[in-house]
Amino acid sequence: MKKVNKLQTLKGFRDVLPIKISPEAKVGVFIDEANLFYIQKELGWKIDWQKFIDLLKKNLNIKLIRYYLGMPLSGNSKIKNLKFKTKLESFGYTVITKPLKKIYINKKLGKYEYKCNFDVEIAIDTTKFLKDLDLVIICSSDSDFVALRDYVLINKKKILFLCFERKVSWEVRRSKNLFLERFRAIIELKNKNPGKTPG
Repeated sequence: MKKVNKLQTLKGFRDVLPIKISPEAKVGVFIDEANLFYIQKELGWKIDWQKFIDLLKKNLNIKLIRYYLGMPLSGNSKIKNLKFKTKLESFGYTVITKPLKKIYINKKLGKYEYKCNFDVEIAIDTTKFLKDLDLVIICSSDSDFVALRDYVLINKKKILFLCFERKVSWEVRRSKNLFLERFRAIIELKNKNPGKTPG
């Protein structure tokens, strides 16, 4: 008989949630790709986003799941991210994009990196959809979302940070959280397939 991972079952997944919710509770998920991308590189494993959404939909009453993706301006990187966006949408994500910005680390040496910050967009969208949700899940370890956490709680809704423990801010650690490392066996990308994170 095939052994079933406890976290894959409805009861098992709810057992590890630090928040008690009913099976009917309406859940909205907001994924900060910029926060998760580099941490995955550091950890040496990547999320399979099809497995990720399947896990959430199997265990929670997901009403919306939004993925915020920085988009290169041109070249192969842009083509790659456009393909990734299409795949995410085929899995059931709503994908929000905006152009990456070139940020200079050292102008004298010409060193720079591309970044994209969606904190404001995620905060605005969360407040916009909050009236129709019972639980907000923020996929980010960024302390900038603490003010959003407080707003959600003031409005008598629940909020959970679902993120990597690596480099998690102390403010998020002290909030209701669940770390993705715990689900590695279920959501890890095992081989090259359409669920792969770009980069």
